Amino acid sequence: MSKRVSYVVAGLSWFAMAASSCAQPPLDDSRSAGRATSAPTRPGADDTPADGLSSDQWRRLDASMERALAYLASQQQRDGSFPTAAHAQPAVTSLCVLAFMAHGHNPGEGPHGKNLDRAVDFIVASQKANGLVSRVGPVGTRITRNVTHQIGVATVYNHAISSLALAEVYGMSPGRRSQYVQRAIDRSLAATLEMQRWPKDLAYDKGGWRYVDDWDQTDSDLSITGWQLMFLRSARNAGFEVPSAAIEDAVGYVRRTFDEQYGAFGYMIDRGDCRSRGMAGAGVLALGHAGFHDSVEAQRTGKWLMGYSFDQYNGSEGFSRDRYHYSLFNCCQGMYQLGSPYWEEFFPRTVTAVLAHQRGDGSWEAESRQTDRMFGMSYTTALVALSLGAPNQLLPVFQR
Repeated sequence: MSKRVSYVVAGLSWFAMAASSCAQPPLDDSRSAGRATSAPTRPGADDTPADGLSSDQWRRLDASMERALAYLASQQQRDGSFPTAAHAQPAVTSLCVLAFMAHGHNPGEGPHGKNLDRAVDFIVASQKANGLVSRVGPVGTRITRNVTHQIGVATVYNHAISSLALAEVYGMSPGRRSQYVQRAIDRSLAATLEMQRWPKDLAYDKGGWRYVDDWDQTDSDLSITGWQLMFLRSARNAGFEVPSAAIEDAVGYVRRTFDEQYGAFGYMIDRGDCRSRGMAGAGVLALGHAGFHDSVEAQRTGKWLMGYSFDQYNGSEGFSRDRYHYSLFNCCQGMYQLGSPYWEEFFPRTVTAVLAHQRGDGSWEAESRQTDRMFGMSYTTALVALSLGAPNQLLPVFQR
């Protein structure tokens, strides 16, 4: 039986322009409490994720994550941001903040506390008067959709990921800083709910999100909806008022992206074969957030995912729109939500493959897909740290 106990926690590729159709296709004794053990959610059935790794494997993983965080800390800019393409801010900085927090580092505390304070300040300073948390995008007090497609795509991902980071930071922010972050979340939450209510050309897209620009008749996709739903869950966990209908509608949309023919979640509805590892993991994770990790859709998708792997580093497994590191994040977090037996089959093999490709400076290579290479190695390294930090269960939004 596992000796690991739960932590008590105090109270992306996503920027590339997507086409409207889809392609066919234990630790040492002093830290033995460092991995969470979740209680089963089904009466009479224990699907709690097992440890999966040996003591030596946990030590190697922890040492790898320390090097990864040291690399990220060394990359932070004077303004508090982490390096990436200009239009990918503050999303990449937000992913870096979440990566530190996934391994027990919080703003204002410990060796990286000041780094994280500066990063949070950068994220909040990126918010526009209309509530959008993005360095690019529509300005003014109202959200206009009259922007280029590249800006429309970048803005919504920046907003969702950065709002999620702020909601996770909120409970760790004392005094005036807490009020400062709260005001930003209030405004970003209003913007997210407004975008969800935008008219949909197709009835089955109800409840989801897509781009700020009105790109085509598809008005929702699983990738951005997954991030927005994570933000809503995190905000609700932090005590913000989130309408139940907004979450129910979003979960309804996610469930409709499940394709009975292929047995997995897809990027969009009724657009051909939209499968990829990334979207399969995103669907499972989204349903796990809603308490449906035991649903038929999640279980079938988990079985489908077990037919693929991350052994070929920075590869796509034959899916034309798959991104290795983004898919790794969604699948690690999603598989932890599914629990046993998926987790112990998936995680050890994945850890071995990923750690074998860590660079000497602690980073991982930029994404192999050409459209995503511009996001750089802070982006990929943060996603790896978030992925392999899943069993820590330190970020409330990912707790099972």
